[in-house]
Amino acid sequence: MDLVEEIKWGVREMLNQPIKRRQFMTSAAAIGALGSHLAYGQQAQSEFAPVYGDGVTRLWKVGLTLGAPVGFCANVYFTANVPANWKDEQVVKVANEQFTRHVGQYKYRDGLHGLKQMLVFMPQVPARHTAMAHVTFEVERKSVAAPQNRTALQITPTLPRDVRFFLGISPLIENRNALLLKQANEITADAECAWQRVELLYDWIRDNIEYRNGPRKGALATLRAGFGEKEDLTSLFVAFCRNLKIPARIVWVPEHNYAEFYLQSPTGEGYWFPCELSGRRAFGEMNDNRPMLLRGDNFRVPEKPEPQRYVAEHLKVKGGSKPQVRFIREFVEA
Repeated sequence: MDLVEEIKWGVREMLNQPIKRRQFMTSAAAIGALGSHLAYGQQAQSEFAPVYGDGVTRLWKVGLTLGAPVGFCANVYFTANVPANWKDEQVVKVANEQFTRHVGQYKYRDGLHGLKQMLVFMPQVPARHTAMAHVTFEVERKSVAAPQNRTALQITPTLPRDVRFFLGISPLIENRNALLLKQANEITADAECAWQRVELLYDWIRDNIEYRNGPRKGALATLRAGFGEKEDLTSLFVAFCRNLKIPARIVWVPEHNYAEFYLQSPTGEGYWFPCELSGRRAFGEMNDNRPMLLRGDNFRVPEKPEPQRYVAEHLKVKGGSKPQVRFIREFVEA
């Protein structure tokens, strides 16, 4: 659905399907709590699976504050990514909603590979008014420890379709490159198992690529330069893995990112394992209580013509004066 269609949707819903505000908000909150993925549930623990520990619950607020200081603003359309439920790892509930009367409609949109967004439509914000659309999510984030049996995990060509996607090319992550493949093969030449192969890639980056603040360069440019910022280190690890046919992806949390790689048990069950490329060493484990916002590095959304490495907020005002805008993405106290 493109921008014009989204705006038409908002207008059509307002004119043709009027509903009570409280009923709509309750319905939307229920949808937001369900998320795109299965909710957390207890399962028999496999010796090959990550070990999930006790969770930490925090409140994460997302939204928009828009002021019309001079003249009115019309047909305001806003999107933002919000945390989703991830089985065993993250449980998300809507804790609070704050909407001014300017909000005509809002809903949640589920995209591929775990992308979840809130969509807000405001028909008009009069001059000297301030509109607000804030949603606070209660996010319980589980800790992750390495599996009991690492040596039997495998790299196989038999992958689920949604996992195979993470062997492909992404913005700033080259998946079929002779230099990356050559370097990855040299690094892992002495590996005795799949887990060790990935761990050798991880340690080589931490030992040989300098963490240095600066503009993003991408995986290949980081390898050639010998340094990169934290996102570059993560991209290089993902690129190494993909060139060796190991699914890998970036995980985005507030103000940070890390990597995940995918291996399978001898009977074919697959698991994602986290690793931290910058900061303290953490391979196959993670104790970060910030909410997972996105898992991936190649997203497509109707508002952008090209693939997105990360899906940021999007705002479009189709009529009236220039607004004053503040995007909300912050932790709040309970």
